[in-house]
Amino acid sequence: KKLAISTVKSKSLELTPIDKLTIPVPRLAHGLDRVLFNPGVYFLQDPRSRVFNFDPYLANIMPIQEFDFNALKQYITSSKDTTLISKAKAHNKKYTGSTSSMTAMLSHFHYLLSSWRPINSAMMSAEFKPESKRFTRIMRAPAATFLHWKDGCYAIDADKEYDSANILSMLGKSMEKLLTLPKHKFEQYRHANSDQISEEERNADEAFHYTGFQDFMMRSQLDAYDKRVPGTGMFDLKTRAVVSIRMDARNFHQGLGYEIRHRFGQWESYEREYFDMIRSAFLKYSLQVRMGRMDGIYVAYHNTERIFGFQYIPIPEMDLALHGTNNTTLGDREYKLSLTLLNQLLDRASKRWPEQSLRIHFETRESIVAPFMYVFARPVEKGDIEAVQNAGKAQVEEFERTILGLKKPEDAEGDSKEVSGDSVVAAESTANGQAGEHVELAEQSTAEADAQRLAVWDEVQQVVEDAMSDEEVGISSVREAIQNALEESSLLEVESMAETRQYIDALLTAITGVPPPSSSAELTESAKAHHEGSDTATSAETAAESLKPRGTATKTSLSPLKDLIALSAQRLHDRPGAEAEIEAADEDSQKLKVFEEILGRMISQAKAEQSTAGDTIGDPQSASDSTSTIGTGNDGSAAPETSTDPLDPWGAEEAELEKLAAEEGLEVDEDDDFELLGMVLTIKNKVNGEYVERPENLTKHDEWDVEYNIEELPEARAHTLYKQCLMRRKTVFMGARDKAAFESMYAGALARSTNKGREFRQKETQRAKRQPVHIYGSRQAHRYRDVFG
Repeated sequence: KKLAISTVKSKSLELTPIDKLTIPVPRLAHGLDRVLFNPGVYFLQDPRSRVFNFDPYLANIMPIQEFDFNALKQYITSSKDTTLISKAKAHNKKYTGSTSSMTAMLSHFHYLLSSWRPINSAMMSAEFKPESKRFTRIMRAPAATFLHWKDGCYAIDADKEYDSANILSMLGKSMEKLLTLPKHKFEQYRHANSDQISEEERNADEAFHYTGFQDFMMRSQLDAYDKRVPGTGMFDLKTRAVVSIRMDARNFHQGLGYEIRHRFGQWESYEREYFDMIRSAFLKYSLQVRMGRMDGIYVAYHNTERIFGFQYIPIPEMDLALHGTNNTTLGDREYKLSLTLLNQLLDRASKRWPEQSLRIHFETRESIVAPFMYVFARPVEKGDIEAVQNAGKAQVEEFERTILGLKKPEDAEGDSKEVSGDSVVAAESTANGQAGEHVELAEQSTAEADAQRLAVWDEVQQVVEDAMSDEEVGISSVREAIQNALEESSLLEVESMAETRQYIDALLTAITGVPPPSSSAELTESAKAHHEGSDTATSAETAAESLKPRGTATKTSLSPLKDLIALSAQRLHDRPGAEAEIEAADEDSQKLKVFEEILGRMISQAKAEQSTAGDTIGDPQSASDSTSTIGTGNDGSAAPETSTDPLDPWGAEEAELEKLAAEEGLEVDEDDDFELLGMVLTIKNKVNGEYVERPENLTKHDEWDVEYNIEELPEARAHTLYKQCLMRRKTVFMGARDKAAFESMYAGALARSTNKGREFRQKETQRAKRQPVHIYGSRQAHRYRDVFG
């Protein structure tokens, strides 16, 4: 079968602004605009002199119980936005969407196009120790969306299956008003004063930017404006809670007291919050900024009780962390390439079931040579959509009634907030920005180029097929569990991606007996050329040899901590649950204990399943001898519907997750008797005519082309892989609600810092009451009672 390979030229892709803005956009109040033009963090109160840089009124956040959320206009989803749909029809657009409904799936195109580029933490101080250079588990989890057929268009709505009530989304709404309204106007939103808000103010239209691209009409809500800000003058407001609150927002009370007191440091610092934003939020923020044609984000750091400081982060700064360069060319082109590929995938799905609503899942998976993306689409009826979207609605509304006193009309939407972004927009081409040049393999200009391209794509297809086969028998799931255990225990935190992969491969081999694929040794000569210097795994034998514990015949070159990891894995493998003496530095002992607990749980689950399942995973040949193409099993036939993997960690967790889901009122469709389109998207990057793993330091003069292939999966195999995708998503989002005890998070560092913060604030408040209050811009000292009451 000849591969249908298409090419997209990034230079030919253009965005189109729709209509001119007529509704005024809020401005910052309280003199907060100073932050826009000063890089770095602005402390609300200088910790040394204790002078307030801004109005001390901002220091204490109005409790959410006192804010009248009924006075705010309700959010409208894409499928119910008649203005958005009418604009789409007027401009002949097929798909409508908003920043809140599109950024999760667009994130997976970044993983694909950048080949899982590690985050750039070079701006961190020398003392800061990053736990990981990967995006967080929630960021990497499969993304789901609804393609809602309505009035001749497909509206993209976010999938709310795992939405839950928490304080942060509501607090974000009230704090936006705090930052953009003078004190007397903001006080009107207090329950006791909300009758002072006029109906005109309550029902005032909100400002949006609309942008067209190919078949998309995109909507982005505008938070704030300053004409001095480059570009359109628009920027996004972000209220960022400290790490102790974010780790479990549903039980935020246990994290109250944690404070940001320093610029740098592992804890209680702006540096910690900035690093966490890189891993968990910058990608989403940068997509929102680009979609809304904005310049950057304005961040207010808080702990739900107090605001600590502010920071303006423009898009070039976010790009430096995400793409390794502050030249926005790379990020701008990647964004448009992502939309182009998304357009192609949605076209495939909507063509299969025209004028029907669809539910679609996106997930980029890792493989040694090239990542690939799963896309699963299935037709759904209106009742199916409502069942998913309302799964957690009762719990959310109960939270809003009891905590916030919020009353909603029957047809009101959830509390998702619209967010925005994009800095480079050009006029729409006469071809409506079509997906670029599409060519068949046979149409290459030279035989040499054709041979190189064929060799590269043959390797890509083989690697993807191997990875899919590993997934079907559970090896990929075990690998992920090992890597998550290493990350959650903060082990190997400073290792390179290639070195980390060696340890994971060795542990995987020790546990399963299956060596990792040695793709690096099997690359064709043409493929080797463009993979030199990339992170490729060494053989299982080499990795395993390097992980032998101390005392074995072969001397290891690893640090003592790595020896302990190997010893720990061996001990758990041979004697699960046994207590053995391990000598380690105090700093590493706690990390190793956490790692052992996670890894031990995984191994015990695997051995329990092994007693009732076959031993297919024990035979390395079953996972590595595949020579078939994507879409078939290892024997060339359709893949089996179910896996007999004895080491599938998801299966062992399923009972607990089902129990948790039942408590939340959630249901998961376990029935395989439905229509399903499974697709696998693979890509190869070309910069200036050369194949590369990922583009680096791209400039406006560079040519970045993306070759891509979309293959449809046989239905049986699609159902198997889809079920695994659903379980991975469920494990991440439901597991996030069943976290370990707060006291044990980060080896107890969060709890210790939170207690320290409470003690500090108590002493600081007592001291402040005895001293005058100084405010920037005021030469007069103020009494504490006059300022804070």
